[in-house]
Amino acid sequence: MKKHVLLSAIIIVTFCACKKEDTRSSIQAQTFEINSTGSTVWKYFSFAANDTLTVANPANSNTWDIAFQRYRIKTNGGKSGSGSGSAANSYQKGQTGFDALKNVSDTATFATDDSISIAIQQGYAIYVVNPALYTWFTLEFATQGTQIVPSDYIYIIKTATDKYAKVWFKSYYSATNLSGYVTFQYKYQPDGSKNLE
Repeated sequence: MKKHVLLSAIIIVTFCACKKEDTRSSIQAQTFEINSTGSTVWKYFSFAANDTLTVANPANSNTWDIAFQRYRIKTNGGKSGSGSGSAANSYQKGQTGFDALKNVSDTATFATDDSISIAIQQGYAIYVVNPALYTWFTLEFATQGTQIVPSDYIYIIKTATDKYAKVWFKSYYSATNLSGYVTFQYKYQPDGSKNLE
């Protein structure tokens, strides 16, 4: 009987020693709706916190990653902040593209925030935004007025602290059809690697 117990123990130990464990933990998709209805106020968001933040000095703070003012989006880098923030368009689209984008490509072209002339009702105004993220929507003209429609592209955001997130902007309207409510789905990689799964 003792021989059988000893043999079973040896087999179990050998099996466990040979089995390779995948130490990577998968990251979960999050969905967030941000109220960016104010045309003069920026709303700051942190991927690590999965929430908006009150930022006293945005130009010198690394606590925020992206910010929203109506349909305008900036990252914490370039002319917008002191962080490493930037953005790249993966040119993947929709849920299929979101699922297919598993890593940050070494050939991805990241843009930092800069001054851009943006059309407004009275003409044009200069805003500091991220040029890559300015393609997140298109304008559609309908009988009920101009509508902002997401372009469906999947973006890679480099955060203020050199981490990565993939982001899919899904809507500009609330459940009650109020404008300025940006809903986005994302996966944030907190370990600093280029793995987005």
